[in-house]
Amino acid sequence: MSGDLTGTQAEALRGRKETIANHWYDAIAPSIADSDVSEVKSQLAEWTNLVITLLLSEPLNREIARAIGESLARDVSPKPSTLGKTQETLAQQIIEGLPAEQAAALFPSLTELLGEVAAGFVQEKDRLTQSMRRKFLSTTSHDIRSPLNAIIGFSRIIMKGVDGPVTDLQSQDLTTVYTSGQNLLKMIDDVFNIEKVEAGSIEIDAKTFKLEDLIDGIVADIQPLIDEYGNTLEVRRADAPDEVHSDPAKIKQILTNLLGYAAKFTRQDTVALDVSLAATEGADWIRFQVSNTGLGMTPAQIKRFTQASSISTLQYDDISLMVSQRMCQLLGGELRIESEAGKGVTFTIDLPVRRPGT
Repeated sequence: MSGDLTGTQAEALRGRKETIANHWYDAIAPSIADSDVSEVKSQLAEWTNLVITLLLSEPLNREIARAIGESLARDVSPKPSTLGKTQETLAQQIIEGLPAEQAAALFPSLTELLGEVAAGFVQEKDRLTQSMRRKFLSTTSHDIRSPLNAIIGFSRIIMKGVDGPVTDLQSQDLTTVYTSGQNLLKMIDDVFNIEKVEAGSIEIDAKTFKLEDLIDGIVADIQPLIDEYGNTLEVRRADAPDEVHSDPAKIKQILTNLLGYAAKFTRQDTVALDVSLAATEGADWIRFQVSNTGLGMTPAQIKRFTQASSISTLQYDDISLMVSQRMCQLLGGELRIESEAGKGVTFTIDLPVRRPGT
């Protein structure tokens, strides 16, 4: 690039630093409406100096160029920007006033440099947005859980008659309050957990545990939902191992999610949980199959959550399934779905009896 930009040209650009900074400002103004204009323009003037200096380097230092973009993202605003869409326009504006021949020689290098700046800008914007979203979810989920747990707890106390007799009609109302509270709490947990999975911040707590005890606990937790829709839960255990070394909480969450999904889309029929041992390539795997005879899923429904890159495109039930899928992957296993619309669905979960690396 040094052959494209002479010292005279560099000085000419530096002499237009304020004008160039104004062009930068106009490009990103929609995203910084709440910022101090003079302060932002001052910062942009300094970054303009850095850009001109980089144009003197050979070859382009992409790392520094992207760092400028990251600084723009952090210091100007955490909101989305149009900078990445305007690099050619900016390049044209920056070389205004230079002789046509010199401007033409400089334009490709300047466009490339601004492209790297924009890449750093967008990458840092995404990181900041994700960080803010995770912080928001973490804070609000805690703030919501506290009163919600109180609602769930006190409704159950009243249902049990601890505070005095309850009529049948009151009991029905309290049951609705209790069940709705549990469902809302699960929704909050699902959204928060998928955010943690996407951020790579979820931890696996692997330990050896009794499989029978885990299954019994899951059945006890899911039975009210099974009863709510008039279904019957069948649990079949064939050659299942006595002990498993994995994360019992994650396995419980996976199976509770899938059994809950199966129960909600079945009416007065059977939801089944089959547990068996499967040997694959010399290793022992435990297989869980959750099936129902309900509405089933279309190929488009299955694809929507199995191939989703973000929870923003999902419906709530998809999020619950996506959490189960990602948890399976974290535990070294996989989740498969076999379904036909109107003929029920079968979820197959294969997990190593002993999680790899433990």
